[in-house]
Amino acid sequence: MMRDIADQKGFRAPLGEYPTLYAQLRVQDWTVPELQPDSTAPDTVSLEDLLEAEAVSIHESPHAVVSTEGDTPLLIAKDVRLGRAPSRWGSAGAPGTVLVRKGDVAVVGGSAPAARVCVDDGVLLGPNIQVVRVNSKALDPHFLAGVLRAAVEAADGQPIDLYRVAVPRRTLAEQRRYGLAFEQLNELESAWERRRTSVAELVRLGFGGLAQGRLRPAAAPE
Repeated sequence: MMRDIADQKGFRAPLGEYPTLYAQLRVQDWTVPELQPDSTAPDTVSLEDLLEAEAVSIHESPHAVVSTEGDTPLLIAKDVRLGRAPSRWGSAGAPGTVLVRKGDVAVVGGSAPAARVCVDDGVLLGPNIQVVRVNSKALDPHFLAGVLRAAVEAADGQPIDLYRVAVPRRTLAEQRRYGLAFEQLNELESAWERRRTSVAELVRLGFGGLAQGRLRPAAAPE
């Protein structure tokens, strides 16, 4: 004999969250950058040339940096992809370790590529991440992060040689304008991810609450 649906394991949910999620999803607070077509192709310079000009440096950490006994926050590839704080611990004493600096650009390739500007100092760089450290007098980190993200995404999951990435030649003032637009796109993406998570939770709670009789459809306006 079938059990009562409300008694099924894991089915009961904190349905009091439904009104909160509903209210949040009704609010449209996304900022979308206004972008215009531009047929003028800028001159470019490779990241390798920028490295030779000492405008950037590129760093990687060994796998040995990851440690269950470490006491220093460690940035892993998933943290970069999700834009979150370091989630692991590592050993700062491991040979070849790299400490992230504020303003560094962390780049992750593969099937879920990402490039983000680091906001914390003193965090250990985890394996499978390349960090591009910029000379702030020559490059805006948000501009470079946007260019690098476009490059790793265009690779479609294939390995990419960062040294060969073409970076548009723009004045520092122009870079900052482009960097702001890239940041707005990042914020829009993050807002969408939060909204998507909220939608999934609202749907789950809605199905559960309606099926259990713990939620009911609102009365139609007269």
